[in-house]
Amino acid sequence: MTCYSLDEAGRGTLAGPVSVGCVSFTLSTLEKIKSGEILKGLRDSKKIPEPKRIELRKEIIQYASYFRVSFVSAKFIDRFNINQAIFYGMNRCLPTNSQSIESKTTANEKLNLSTSTYDEETNRKEDKLLNGRPYLLADGNYKLKITKPIEGYFSLPKGDDLIPSISAASILAKTYRDEYMEKMDLKYPGYGFAKHKGYGTEEHREALLKLGISPIHRLSFCKFLRSEGSEPSLF
Repeated sequence: MTCYSLDEAGRGTLAGPVSVGCVSFTLSTLEKIKSGEILKGLRDSKKIPEPKRIELRKEIIQYASYFRVSFVSAKFIDRFNINQAIFYGMNRCLPTNSQSIESKTTANEKLNLSTSTYDEETNRKEDKLLNGRPYLLADGNYKLKITKPIEGYFSLPKGDDLIPSISAASILAKTYRDEYMEKMDLKYPGYGFAKHKGYGTEEHREALLKLGISPIHRLSFCKFLRSEGSEPSLF
């Protein structure tokens, strides 16, 4: 059974796209990851120093049987809301037809929840995961809207820190988005995108009040500007 793991980066930023990463590993690769033979240090990408994230990304790309990253724009987020943007990004990350999914040699990822602190209901979900058709693993507590030919999904809070393949998806989503925001810093100077990557730091908010809204800002996330008495824009 094939299992695709998903995670996003940039959910709460004031500017830039939300990024969704998708990764699948073969069973033999997962065993090597769990034994510490490869991809040492996989965990939530936010808890990994940037140089290590880039190093791990190279390994993930090398060992993954399937991977993809999808960006969903600020305009889409403003129009449909952030959750719909993430669902859309997840769908875009998955293989495009059922035949390609079912014919892949990638195997399921065992969660090993039976030795964890999770309850019996969670372990029953694991059993379903291990015996079904192509399945999704996602970080968070989502009720996913998946339109691709997928059997189902398992959404786990803090999954990006608990399940290696979700950690890998997290690293892909974050590193590619960070690099994009560094490019946007050159295109729209003054906001500090290379430093804060679009998050609502004090520096970023002050720049917004001074410079106004750029084309990559999320208007629905910048409503605080109205409370300041103005909503300037240079564009």
